[in-house]
Amino acid sequence: MFAIRSTLAAAVFLTTAGAALAGPPPHQTQANPGKAASNVRIDASCSGDTIAGTVSMLAPPNETYKLDLSYRGRGHAPWTATGRSASFQGDGSERTYSYSFDVSSFDAFAYRLDVAGEHAWSRTIPASSCAPPREVPEAPYALLLPLSLLGMSVLLLRRRRLLH
Repeated sequence: MFAIRSTLAAAVFLTTAGAALAGPPPHQTQANPGKAASNVRIDASCSGDTIAGTVSMLAPPNETYKLDLSYRGRGHAPWTATGRSASFQGDGSERTYSYSFDVSSFDAFAYRLDVAGEHAWSRTIPASSCAPPREVPEAPYALLLPLSLLGMSVLLLRRRRLLH
């Protein structure tokens, strides 16, 4: 039991120590710590062939931020840039910026948005939530039977009137 606790404690220590010693993200260095946006929040949803939402952040004045749209072709494939982006300029106050992207030309499994140079991205948006399903559901039989009987009755009545 003591060995399990010791192993667990060592694993937790090594995990947290490794994260602390890892340094800044790859896009930042000690000489270039990156932009100082704080509390970046990306809200996104998909409707039809459009991904739209808002970016809320407190950004220093005159700093420009770029929101990039990425997609995943299949399952666990790497994220690929779509070439679509939106830019926002900070003014020193907390603001909310709106964006919208047309995704009809992509054959994607999922989408994600991220602010370039920041450690902020949206939740993964499944492509299946964007467009309607490929199969159109059929009308239920409970509806088809009465409608077909009504149609047949109308045809019989018309035929009867034409014969008399």
